[in-house]
Amino acid sequence: MALRHPALPSPALASHGLRGRRLRAALAGSAVVAATMLGSLPGTATATPATAAPAAATTHRTHHETARERQQRFTAKADRVLRVARSRKGSPYQYGAAGPHRFDCSGLVMWVFNRALGRSLPHNAAEQYYRSKHISRRELRPGDLVFVSYGGSISHVGIFAGHGYWWVAPHTGTRVHKQKIYSAHLLYGRIIHA
Repeated sequence: MALRHPALPSPALASHGLRGRRLRAALAGSAVVAATMLGSLPGTATATPATAAPAAATTHRTHHETARERQQRFTAKADRVLRVARSRKGSPYQYGAAGPHRFDCSGLVMWVFNRALGRSLPHNAAEQYYRSKHISRRELRPGDLVFVSYGGSISHVGIFAGHGYWWVAPHTGTRVHKQKIYSAHLLYGRIIHA
């Protein structure tokens, strides 16, 4: 069975009243459609009209708009993550808890990302690190994850809030809060993708 584009007339058109000049006109129009379609396929070429320069300018402008849109999407997602983290402020720390009223560090991250973005993460700081895109401190943005590493193993995680602060469920006897990130061997990961 031969494949054809739906815009191209079939030979059956002749049996539907298209004969002579009208059939030739329909087929000629189809040839223009086919040539246009073929020109958009990889490995094919058609005559390029004199409007190629403006098209290149449009492509360049669209590229910048797309980068800006990606930035806006990332920021919107990060804002949701931080808003959900802030909503858990004051929840008590409990080892092994993953919300909605009590948390350990990885349980807070797991719950926040699931609630804010529908992202499913494991309930383990090291596994969350391995699931994230590893980034440098220079690339760190609000909504990214900050991991504490002691002796080569990940022992703690929090959500970067910006300006040296993070949302974290620190340890037994504390509550979820935003605090200054302390000095330690830190690693960084990104879960949010624009």
